Amino acid sequence: MDNSVVNKRDLVQNIIRDVRIDLDDYTQLNSMLIHQRKLMQSRDNQALLTHNVSQTALCDRLAKRASNRSLYLRKLGFDTNAGGMTTLFDALPVHLKPQIKLLWENLLQIVEDNHRENEINGRLLAMQQSTIKRVLQRDNQDQIDYGAHIFS
Repeated sequence: MDNSVVNKRDLVQNIIRDVRIDLDDYTQLNSMLIHQRKLMQSRDNQALLTHNVSQTALCDRLAKRASNRSLYLRKLGFDTNAGGMTTLFDALPVHLKPQIKLLWENLLQIVEDNHRENEINGRLLAMQQSTIKRVLQRDNQDQIDYGAHIFS
């Protein structure tokens, strides 16, 4: 086999390996998003700060693998998007297609689940910020002494 075939096989294997790792990591991220929401609801800011460091590190790893996947797809001559992944899967040997397509579909589903969890957390954060803003504005209004200027 020439080096280009070996290199292409390695790239495809890297893509498949990364999809499998992403499945595990996105499953972990889903749990982390749920835990993040519980910390936000309990207003445990110290635990939330610690948690967010770990969650950000996980997201960074996921982003790095997605970037690598795009690079691998480009090197293989495919579009660097979900359509490129589908085209790649169609080019795989028949005995691999169903298994790899299922992995990819599962990954897309867990990514969608994570997106929903993140949106819920975002709405909760926005509500908390709005509440804090209202309380602070009310506190500022309560401190105004409307008659102070009369006695000066």
